[in-house]
Formats: sequence, structure tokens, C-alpha cells
Amino acid sequence: MMSTTTATVVSRPRVLVVDDEPAFAEAVAELLEESGFEARPFSDPVEALRGTGADDYDVALLDLAMPGMSGLDLAERVRERSPSTQVVILTGHSDLDSARGGLQVGAFDYLLKSGFNAGAIEGAVRGAAEKARLQREQAELTRQVKEANRLLAALHGLGATDGEHRSLRLVLERLVASAKELTGAAFGRVLLFAPTHSGEGLVIEDAAGDGADPLRGTRLGPAEGIATLAADAGENVRAAQASSHPRYSHRCDEAPAGNPGFLCVPLRSGPVLGALSLAGHRQGEFSRDALTIAQRLAAQAAIQVDNLLSSERSLNFFTHVSEILVSILDSMDVFNRGQARAVATYVDMVTRSLGLPDDKRRDIHYAALLHDIGKTRVPSFLLTAEGLYHSEARAQMQSHCELGVEMLKPITAFAHLLPIIHAHHERWDGKGYPSGLAGEDIPLGARVIAVADAFNAMTHGRPYAPARTPEEALLVLEKGSGTQFDPQIVAVFVAEHRRNQERLPG
Repeated sequence: MMSTTTATVVSRPRVLVVDDEPAFAEAVAELLEESGFEARPFSDPVEALRGTGADDYDVALLDLAMPGMSGLDLAERVRERSPSTQVVILTGHSDLDSARGGLQVGAFDYLLKSGFNAGAIEGAVRGAAEKARLQREQAELTRQVKEANRLLAALHGLGATDGEHRSLRLVLERLVASAKELTGAAFGRVLLFAPTHSGEGLVIEDAAGDGADPLRGTRLGPAEGIATLAADAGENVRAAQASSHPRYSHRCDEAPAGNPGFLCVPLRSGPVLGALSLAGHRQGEFSRDALTIAQRLAAQAAIQVDNLLSSERSLNFFTHVSEILVSILDSMDVFNRGQARAVATYVDMVTRSLGLPDDKRRDIHYAALLHDIGKTRVPSFLLTAEGLYHSEARAQMQSHCELGVEMLKPITAFAHLLPIIHAHHERWDGKGYPSGLAGEDIPLGARVIAVADAFNAMTHGRPYAPARTPEEALLVLEKGSGTQFDPQIVAVFVAEHRRNQERLPG
């Protein structure tokens, strides 16, 4: 019985009936009520317009000729308020040509009042109601598509765009801005948490949005805060007021906004723990659609944050391991201490001038730091020898290019540096080692390092060759341009060194 009752509770099409003859209006309304419509009769068009207010009617059944306001004028006013309302005009005149002149109001049909054809009226109203329903469904579908497109644009905008440096702060700020715009929130804030050292509770590690700055570093207890509930337990919270929730904490949940309405959704991906809070909706509460939008934005942002933090962890590992390896090399190669860092500085000067992207510059910088790391695998006495190498010793020293690659190959973070390290002793004319590459077949990074490494060696000297002045070394580079060195790299190096020599390594 309960399921039957529920099934019959359906929305009936709403019909506005206006005719200056009260008895006729009520009779038509009664007819339509019996046919399954919800009809409301009026005899005064002004009163009918006032009575409709913001109500949306599926059909307006209007008398054509009425004192004070014609049916066509009333139709225009009704359609201004509710564009999907379909108009059916009733006329007492047999000459329908004048009625058809009102097609500009978009009337669905015209019916003669004479004869009171109940079937015709009911049929016209039913057809008009169906058209109204279809138009509203189409309008709702269009709205949903627009909202979906806005959401997709917002989701895409959380990541980096072409030529733009993506940062954690940028992702968090975009998340808050997009969530406020798409949900209609007046207030928005995102918090990222980390476990405390004691393991009890969470600390706010980062924050963005309204009132975010003072919250960084705040320590929260194990059961303190709606935001920590969302982050730690993955729960969504939708309430009229944040302060009414049992987990409310003014230290992380306070969200001053003019209107009620509060949302809090989790940011969780891998080790990422965070929460997005929104407050102050113009309607006093957030809809389920708003909750869904906030969830999707937060989920996408969490993935972006996880990727960024993973990259940051990888870069930290990359940096620390590189520093350790360079320090080991410095301790072994007594004649070349500081050489790797000096070469990296010269390389940075050149890649900056070339306008290379940041990621490419970073790769070449670390390749420059590690270009000679293979020397830690050659016999140690070769690194302290004070004379020229004989042929066997020279071959052993030259193997450091390949030995360096073998050392670093097991560490996947260094994989993209290996071709540069392997080729840093190749020559532009193809007479270098270990592979005899020539011209642009040599990786760009290796060509830059070759010039920087040669300049640094000349200006610091070797046991078998005294140090040259920077200007003398630059002249040697120019002499080797087009044979030993890439001429474009030499030209950039020479120009940049002369322009910046006071700020470069001595």
C-alpha cells in the first residue's frame, strides 16, 4: 500500500486560467483539475499577474479580449517571468486572423470559446504542458552541460598550463577560487595537515584562501576540528553552521560569512591529508550539487598536490645525493676540488642565456655537478698524478665517462642525465670520446659542459699545465670554436663571461 501511494505522488502540470468571465474561468479550471492538472482561475489579468508572483506555470490559458489588459499583453508578461510557460489563447471571435496576429508572443495554440469544446481545451493544454516540460528539461540539460564545462575547466585549471610554473601554492589558491565560484560560496579555505611528531593529532602544514595565513603551524588535538575529521577520516560535512557541529574548532573551522551554509570535503591522495572548507551561500545552504562539485575539485587538487610533493621529495633526494657524490669526488681529486660546482655555475650562466626551460636547465645543472663522478671509480693514484698520463693511464681516465653512467644507472632519478654525462668529452668535429659523436648529435647539455669544463680547467691549471687568465682561456675557447666546441655555445659563453665575470667563480 505504501509503495502504491508513493508511486501516485507525482507533480501535476500547473495551469493558469484567466478569463474576464469568472464562471467560465472556474469551469475551465474545474475541467482541467478533473483531467489531472493543477489549475488556478482568475478573472482579472492584473490580479492574475500579481498572484503568480515567482510561480512557474506550465501553461497559461488566456482570454484574448479582456478589459485593462489583453490576453496577448498578459502572455508577454507571463513569458517574461517564466520563458518555458506555454500560452494557449481563448477567443470568442470566429475570425481567428486577428488572433494569429499575436504569434509573436509564441502562443502554442488558439481555441474558440464558443461551444466550449472540453476535449479541445484539454488536448491543447496537455500538448502545451508536454512542450513546457520538454523545454524545461532541455534548459536544465543545457545548464548541467554548462556547469560540467565550468567544472572541467576548473579541474584542468588546477594543473599547470603551458609555460607556467606549477607550485603547491598555485594549486591550492586555484582550488579555493574555483570552488567558491562554482558553488556560490562567500568563504573558502584549504588546509593541508601533517601528523605531529608525537603522532597525536595533526599540525596545519600549509593553507590557502580566506584567513589562511595565521593558521600555518597550528597544532590540533586527535578529535579537534571538522577539517581534521574530513582529512583524517575522509568524511564530507554539510551543515547550516560550522559551529553547530560537535567537532567544530575555532582554530581551524572558523569561517566568517554573511549567510549560513557550510561544506567541508577531504583532500586525500597517497600521503596527502587536507580539507577544503566553504561557507556562506546566498541561499543559506549548499545543495548536493555543490557538495559534488567541491568533492571533485578537492579530489583533483589532492592528486596535483601529491604529484607536486612527490616531485619535491624526488628533487630533495636528487639534490642530497648529488651533493654527497660531489663531496666524495672533491675529497679524492685533490687538484680539482670545487671543480664540479664551478662548472655547474658556468653552465647555469649559458643555459640562462639560451633561454632553456627550467626543467632542461635543471637537468644540465645536475649533469654538470656529476659529470666527473666516474673518476671515483678509476685508480686513485691517477687523480693525484703530477705528470702527463701515458697511454694506458689516459685510457683509464677517459673511461670515467662510462664509469659515471654505470654508477648512476641504478638510480632512476638520474636516468635523464646519463646521456649528457656520457658525452661531455665528445668534440664538435667528432674526434672526442667515448663514442666519437659530432655536431648536434652530441646532447646540448654535454656541449655546454664541455665548454664550461675546459674553461674551468684552463683557469685553474693542472700539474702539467699552468693556469691561464680568464681572458686567455676565452681566447682558447674561441680558437677551438667549430672544431673542439660548439661555436654557438662558445659565443654565448664568451659574451656572458665578459659581461658577468665579476660575479663568477675566480
